[in-house]
Formats: sequence, C-alpha cells, structure tokens
Amino acid sequence: MTASVRETSSAGQGPMKTLMKNCSDPAAGLAFSSVNGAPTRTREAIRPPSGYEGFLSRRQAAAALGFASEFKVRRLEQEGRLRPVRGVMGSAWYPRAQVQALRDELTAPPSVAVATGLTPSSPARWSDAQLIAHLRSRARAVDGSAGSRTRTPVDLVADTGISIARAERVYRFWLAHDTHPIAVEARGGPAPASRTRAAPVERRSDARMERDVLLQQMRDADPTVRAAAFDKLRALR
Repeated sequence: MTASVRETSSAGQGPMKTLMKNCSDPAAGLAFSSVNGAPTRTREAIRPPSGYEGFLSRRQAAAALGFASEFKVRRLEQEGRLRPVRGVMGSAWYPRAQVQALRDELTAPPSVAVATGLTPSSPARWSDAQLIAHLRSRARAVDGSAGSRTRTPVDLVADTGISIARAERVYRFWLAHDTHPIAVEARGGPAPASRTRAAPVERRSDARMERDVLLQQMRDADPTVRAAAFDKLRALR
C-alpha cells in the first residue's frame, strides 16, 4: 500500500517538474519576465508648441527666476505678471524676454523698485546712500493733485519700511549737510528754479483774442448775446 502511494506521487511530480523547467528555459519560449524589471521605454520631454521653440517651460522659468519650485511661477501667472502659451497636455510656456524682464524687476535695487511701484522685501536692503537719494526726489502732494512736495521722515518709513529712529537720523543728517536744491527747499529756502513758474506770456494778437472772446460768447445761454456775437464774427470776416 505504501509503495503504491509513493509510485503514484512520484509519477505525478514528473510532468510538473517538466513544466517548471520549460517555463524557466528561454529556449522553450515560455519564460516569464520579472515583474520588477525596469521599463525599457524612457519618458520623452515635452516640447514647446510649434512656433514657440524659444519659450521656457514652467520648470525652466522657475530656475531662471531663482525659485526652488514651480509654485511661485504659478502665482506670478495668476497675478498676470507672466502670460504663458499653452502647449500639449496643458503645459505652460513663457517668452524668454518676459522671464528675463521679470527677473530684472525682482532683483532691482530699492531705488529702482520704488520708481516702478514695488517695495523692497527687506528694510535692511536700503543703505544710507539710497535713503538720501530717495529724499532728493519729490513726493506727490497730499491732496493727490498734480503738485509735489519734499519728502519727510514719515515718507521714509512708509516707502522703505525702515524704523522711525533710523528715518529721523538719516533725515536730520540730510537736512543739515546736503546742498541739493530739494534739501535747500526742505530747510525753508527758495524753491528750485525749475519749480518756480513765471506768469504765462500772452502770445495771441488783439484780433485773435477778440475773436476768441466772441466764440466764447457764442456758447452763452442768452440768445441775444449769441446773436450779437454772431454778427460781430460775421463782420470780422
């Protein structure tokens, strides 16, 4: 009984061993590839759209702007400071000149940044020389009119973000030692010659001034005034 069971078991294992051997033998055509094998096909880089070969991808734009990730590039795009061209799979491509201009704008010194409406990221970037140069420029009038005025320590604090103590110290030094016309005006002296406006000189002839007065009267609400002005204008012709 025991011998017959052993013979049956060994007889059943024969075909199984042959199948396993054929599966592992490449010559048999039944070999299976390993599931952990590395793929032979490599991922191709996405190219810019046709006609925009010189444009930069979002990753390249981040590297050119000095960003560690593409998140800030997306934020600049949402702010409208970068305008991409869309490529395949929704990829974004930016003009090289636009990225370079934005890089120059982000790395501009504080004096240039204020002129373009930007505020430096750190008050420590403002040197004393840059603060004095800022004081030498004029600020807009408080009432928002087209006039201008000399800057004050409050303007230094508001425009540059420095402390009040430093703004007062720099302002006192500038006011006491600078001979710039703006500093002279801030000390109560006469305004610069370029700021003083002489009375306009009348260049029109008497006949031209009379005609302009009559034309103004033609817009009067009184019809008798308009009629009289019309008769005088017709007589001048």
